[in-house]
Amino acid sequence: MEKQRKEANIQIGKRLREARNNLGRNQAEFAAVFGVSEEHYRKYESGATGVSADKLLVLYTTYGIDPTYLITGQCIKDFDLDYYLANCSKEQRNKLFDRILAYMSRLVKM
Repeated sequence: MEKQRKEANIQIGKRLREARNNLGRNQAEFAAVFGVSEEHYRKYESGATGVSADKLLVLYTTYGIDPTYLITGQCIKDFDLDYYLANCSKEQRNKLFDRILAYMSRLVKM
């Protein structure tokens, strides 16, 4: 059970880092919103410390980051670009941009 919890914390930390980077925010900003030191915040992103429900609520109300995405990696809301970018992985974001650029390229050729 402890190993599963540690792995879950690591995955949540990775998604938290991706969401923060997607929003163009730094660790100091998120630490301030959480009311913790930057050192303590880094523990969330590394998975050394689990993100509590109250912190998930703060992320949702402050930045619109979906707790479901952080916990499961699944984005369940109707498509909203700002929402999607805040709650997707780097690979998902890059895939979206690749698709948009390919679409725009096709439009230009018409």
